[in-house]
Amino acid sequence: MRLKSLFAGKSGVVWKLILLIVASILVGTLFYFGIVLWAFPAFSSDWGMLDGFTGVISLSLLVGGLVFAAIEYIGSEETKQAEKEAEKREKAKLSYEIYKAIFEKLTDPEQEAARRWILSNIEIKKEDEDIAAWYKRTSTKVMRAARDNIGDLPEGQKALKLTLNCFDYIGFIANHYWEIEADSLDWISAPIAKVWRRIGPYVLHIRTLRGTTDYYLSAEYIGELCVQWRQKKGLDDEKYVKRSL
Repeated sequence: MRLKSLFAGKSGVVWKLILLIVASILVGTLFYFGIVLWAFPAFSSDWGMLDGFTGVISLSLLVGGLVFAAIEYIGSEETKQAEKEAEKREKAKLSYEIYKAIFEKLTDPEQEAARRWILSNIEIKKEDEDIAAWYKRTSTKVMRAARDNIGDLPEGQKALKLTLNCFDYIGFIANHYWEIEADSLDWISAPIAKVWRRIGPYVLHIRTLRGTTDYYLSAEYIGELCVQWRQKKGLDDEKYVKRSL
């Protein structure tokens, strides 16, 4: 395939080299016979000049080949640099579009209200606390239906579903299309980590109860990533303060 590309079209590298060689031979030959047969006919019988001029032609070919190689190398490096710049711009554009999509998701009023409900109603599970007891107590709050919303999903269940769907979306994007850097985690970790600390054990216990392993995997990915990032930086769990921005 690479050999084929060298000959591809009139601009192929090998064709350029062949044209350079032919052009050098023609110019050198015309130059030689122009001098010997027209300008200096007295030397036309001195074939020793031919040997000397043949050396000149060979040197011309060598220099021409080196110049050609240098031009091709410079052109190749310029092309590579241009491709790198284009790739860098495309990557920056993609990152911006991802930032924008995630920002819009997190700042959606319905999403903010859902996270606010979680922060104000679900406690962080203590390390030595029994998961079954914690889940039962938490699930009671999540599934408690408001008296004036009979027939609708309980507010807590709706809040959890909205938040998990949002985190699942962000986690999938982050895991497959987004090269998350330090500044990105600084920006995104706070709103996700403090919520995941409260609902992470809930999700994991539901997996156990359902006997499944793929329940909100992408949500877990981004949640754990943000929690670990903040822990590595020595940042404690944020406390939720009502009536604050």
